[in-house]
Amino acid sequence: MKNIFSALLITITLASCSKSKSAYVDTQKLFEGYTEMTEVQDKYEKLTESVRADLEPKIQAFQIKLDLYQKNVQTMSPAERQSKEQELGALQQQIQQEQQARGGQLQQESQTAIDTVVSKVRKFIDTYGAENGYDFIYGKNDSGNILFGKKEFDITDKVLEALNKEYTPGTTAIPAATTAPEAETAE
Repeated sequence: MKNIFSALLITITLASCSKSKSAYVDTQKLFEGYTEMTEVQDKYEKLTESVRADLEPKIQAFQIKLDLYQKNVQTMSPAERQSKEQELGALQQQIQQEQQARGGQLQQESQTAIDTVVSKVRKFIDTYGAENGYDFIYGKNDSGNILFGKKEFDITDKVLEALNKEYTPGTTAIPAATTAPEAETAE
């Protein structure tokens, strides 16, 4: 009886210690190769360039006014000088505020879009892991979650291929408010 109980206990212990199926994904490689992530990054880089282009005429106009002031400062009365300096200061502040506001808006929207993509990827990996019988899928990144992993446990390319296959290019939405230029302010 004691031998049967011991054999049963050993069998249960061995069954419960069966090897789990684990793998890892190189998250940097995954996000660099994921079409939707690169699409989001490209769109926000283009929008940032568009904002710069929209502001460039104002910056150039300010620079012309500043150069003219510097050229004529010696011939101005103290009152004219003070008035011109206040005007230039206000114009410079206006441009800086617009740069900060539009840049901040773009940065916030960009981060929201990136967070949405990251969330989609996490959900995809959850589904991928469940459908392919994994007990664990770890993320390998620069912060050192996994310092070493055998190449045979790296499923990055498989996940990336499946993720890109599921994504339809051009479906990432960019908020319409970002693409519309802000109202011109009086100079």
